Amino acid sequence: MKLEIRDLSVGYDKPVLERITMTIEKGNVVNFHGPNGIGKTTLLKTISTYLKPLKGEIIYNGVPITKVKGKIFFLPEEIIVPRKISVEDYLKAVASLYGVKVNKNEIMDALESVEVLDLKKKLGELSQGTIRRVQLASTLLVNAEIYVLDDPVVAIDEDSKHKVLKSILEILKEKGIVIISSREELSYCDVNENLHKYSTKIDKKD
Repeated sequence: MKLEIRDLSVGYDKPVLERITMTIEKGNVVNFHGPNGIGKTTLLKTISTYLKPLKGEIIYNGVPITKVKGKIFFLPEEIIVPRKISVEDYLKAVASLYGVKVNKNEIMDALESVEVLDLKKKLGELSQGTIRRVQLASTLLVNAEIYVLDDPVVAIDEDSKHKVLKSILEILKEKGIVIISSREELSYCDVNENLHKYSTKIDKKD
């Protein structure tokens, strides 16, 4: 598995990030980090094929990334879920989108990784932080090759967010390529790429 980003510029009408070139292989966890507003979400949505590049290309195993949409799992920063279904049914539904039928033991194992115990509760009964943990658990149940997680620990409490994320990333890196965004450098990621140097908004001499 190899993902190649070649001279990539991303944005809507005008680029917010430009001239990004790098290669990511299976087993690598890449953290694109920078302050709010620098373009992290725009970049991750482009990698996940939700936005078109303004320039450049993204190649996966020799073919354009748009040809392998079904192999990409994208977790957006926004926590939007159907609130009337149970944790168990939500996880089954997400897995089924990737052709995976999961059993109760697999669901429990995934939830244990994020320290959530009650699979019968409705999502609407949970805090935002717990819902985010459930969303992270869903990444362990899908059959993807590229995992793109935008601000994966948003809403999770400070005391446990790094423990939870590290646990998830250790499992995902065995399954494929992992790309995340955050506001800071993370020691447990293989590559920490500061988006400052690609930004069109910031004086790069700072």
